[in-house]
Amino acid sequence: MSLTVSEIARAVESVAPLSLAEPWDRPGLQLGDPRARVRTVLVALDPSPAAVAAALSQRAELLLTHHPLFLEPLARIDLSTPLGRKIRDLLTAGVAVYCAHTNLDRALGGVNDRLAAKLGLVEVEPLPDSGKDGPGLGRVGRLPDPVPLAEFAREATGLSAPTARVVGDPLRRVERVAVCGGSGASLWPSAQEAGAQVLVTGDVRHHAALDAREAGMALVDVGHAVGERCAVEALAEAVQAVSQGDQRGVKVVVLEEDEPWSPVRT
Repeated sequence: MSLTVSEIARAVESVAPLSLAEPWDRPGLQLGDPRARVRTVLVALDPSPAAVAAALSQRAELLLTHHPLFLEPLARIDLSTPLGRKIRDLLTAGVAVYCAHTNLDRALGGVNDRLAAKLGLVEVEPLPDSGKDGPGLGRVGRLPDPVPLAEFAREATGLSAPTARVVGDPLRRVERVAVCGGSGASLWPSAQEAGAQVLVTGDVRHHAALDAREAGMALVDVGHAVGERCAVEALAEAVQAVSQGDQRGVKVVVLEEDEPWSPVRT
């Protein structure tokens, strides 16, 4: 007998409790029947048109994503819009949608712990976060050997970033590094207070870059999706663990998608 949507949801929430989510976030089951049986799960970063199409082609009963299908309450479902068409197609095919967003970012062993590991950081700990109980959104750790900022930024592109934007002196040696997958530029003051010389994140805005530079804090912007790809790994592993543990096999299909941005070569 296969697992149900609610059983898979409990497995994900054992790794990333809903209580860890930001107040504005909407993690959990967003679409579908929690009692539905699941034989195939499509795991993706975003509930994108490509992810929906893949879920339908794989005859998946569950689309499991990091980013939500919707963040705001729906006033209407307009089938002339991309969101409305996705909702129609998913409901028609009987595909449930579940997301683990900022709760997976915060979770121990979640997005940011995995990102820190991919960058080779040691002695990793959560960034202080006075606004919420439990681990903070970001992480801070130490490089085994200090390197110039420019060299570190080049190594950070090993996360499969098409390119990286850097704020700070390229020759400055960095050892203590903070990370926050997705859009975490607002954490740079906390990172600096924790002793980090550089914060790796995505979606850094102009004024945040200026403020950080004036304060002597370096930033490496690898893009939003690049810093969160490990969310897909964490979600797939959670499903595989409960499926194997209960001896009720569920097929897990992982969709890999690139950043929407492409570098222009001159």
